[in-house]
Amino acid sequence: MAEKAGGKALAGFNFVAQDQIWKDHIKYEEDAAKIWPQQWGFLKTSYKDLVKDDFPKTEREKLILPPPLTLPPITPISRYIHVGRSPPVPETTSGYVGWRSTKYDCRLEKYGRYAKPKGGLIKQLNWPNEGID
Repeated sequence: MAEKAGGKALAGFNFVAQDQIWKDHIKYEEDAAKIWPQQWGFLKTSYKDLVKDDFPKTEREKLILPPPLTLPPITPISRYIHVGRSPPVPETTSGYVGWRSTKYDCRLEKYGRYAKPKGGLIKQLNWPNEGID
């Protein structure tokens, strides 16, 4: 019986033929890499470079707006919003719930209650009580 050389040789496997096929693949790949820029090099340019001649850049005059339409200069947000110090971090995990909003400086409803009760719908529409069942 023929013994396998180290377990790597296979029956009917031609190493020389496989090596030649590999060399041919490498040669075709190198040839294609040399020819590619001539045939497909236009794909590397960006779209803006391709159409820059089609759309000439036009110079626009600066539009001067009348005073009612001009915007005031931008002021920094720190002028309007002041962030105070945070209260100390609670020691327990249950203390994390609402720990910042309980302090007056860190309250969530800064401008008071948003949903003020206005009475019922009947009172708002001034309907008489006799018409309601």
